[in-house]
Amino acid sequence: MVPFKIPMSILELMIISATPLIEQRGAVPFAAASGYGVGEAYFWTLLGAIIPAPFILLLIPHVLELLKKVKFLSKLAYWYENRALEKSKKVKDNLKYVSIFLFVAIPLPGTGVWTGSTIASLLGLDFKKSLISVILGAAVAGIFMIIISYGIKILVS
Repeated sequence: MVPFKIPMSILELMIISATPLIEQRGAVPFAAASGYGVGEAYFWTLLGAIIPAPFILLLIPHVLELLKKVKFLSKLAYWYENRALEKSKKVKDNLKYVSIFLFVAIPLPGTGVWTGSTIASLLGLDFKKSLISVILGAAVAGIFMIIISYGIKILVS
């Protein structure tokens, strides 16, 4: 028995999963604390995490260019772009899509769907291959987070 329970709807869970920097890595522990089963938590947090991916892949360069023109948002746009480009140095040329997959699959801060999709987009990688790499990476990261979160839940019980 978990000593606390956080009531949360599926929509709230998906919104947390779709939120930059939090993503599925932060949503799975909320799902565990809310009493969702492993399968439900995995499905809804993965779905929430991957919904932004196609939009990021298609639109992020255009959005960043627009934000750079807005005085109070330009620093944020440059920071985000530079951060993604810095992280993109880890993407090996001959293993681009495997690198994107691995980048997203390792559940560390700043290595999720948003950053992986941004890197793929800024590098001009193929949309379909990038989307598949990001989705598969999110699926693997979700498995890691399920094991960690529900393992802790069992230990605390």
